[in-house]
Amino acid sequence: MATRRGARGKERSAGSSSFSHSRGGGSSYFERSKQPLEILALIAPLILLYEIGLIFFLRGSHGTLTNGAHESLLRFFSNFGVDPARLNLPTLALPAVALVVVMIVWQILVRKPWSIHLPTIGGMAIESALFALSLLVFAQLISRAFTPAMPDSISQLSPFGKIAVSIGAGLYEELIFRMILLSMFHTVFVDLFRMPERWGIGVAIGISAVLFALYHPLKTGAGVLDIRRAVFFLLAGVYFGVLYVVRGFGIAVATHALYDIAVVVLLKDD
Repeated sequence: MATRRGARGKERSAGSSSFSHSRGGGSSYFERSKQPLEILALIAPLILLYEIGLIFFLRGSHGTLTNGAHESLLRFFSNFGVDPARLNLPTLALPAVALVVVMIVWQILVRKPWSIHLPTIGGMAIESALFALSLLVFAQLISRAFTPAMPDSISQLSPFGKIAVSIGAGLYEELIFRMILLSMFHTVFVDLFRMPERWGIGVAIGISAVLFALYHPLKTGAGVLDIRRAVFFLLAGVYFGVLYVVRGFGIAVATHALYDIAVVVLLKDD
């Protein structure tokens, strides 16, 4: 979901490690791919590309085009009195800086070696591409008629602008709906309500998926609820939630970003 912003205008809390992080040496690919430093190495290019897009491709006479999740993070920081100017940061860069800081703090807390295994990053990228392709196939299977018109705000962008918007959605929708909300619900149901782990994870995934679906526009141009669209976004939310729990934040982000890029590149303007 894209919005306009005026031109002036311990391991558990950090991410998916609260569900399945190994306390071993982290020598296997499966373990390394869920470690914060490898995750940061995978998503850092996406963060950089989105920031470049905000500066050069998403800025117009009416302001800068962002996505709803990015905008929500900006409002969150503003409500808590965080002033980017005092930090010598561009306003729109604050979520990116916060995300990098979270990953670095997470790396410090897990006390893993500060070395990146490059083959792991390559494997994560390939995994993400395959998961994105699977979601594209699923989107076609659930309803070939699910081909919504691209919003004017996005259809008028340059190709790189469209890619930048897609990357921003992958980064910050996963940050909000999976790393923050899914993890928060998991903590509430498992730690506070003493729900069994499997049930707690399932309920957390389900609730975050419902919120993810409601975050997207679910009505047709005539104002009627599009059931196929609602079902797709709900199941996509479950898909990303399972990816987050089983394969970690990095692969969930990259999968989401690659899927959205494929959609905006392949989707023809009506």
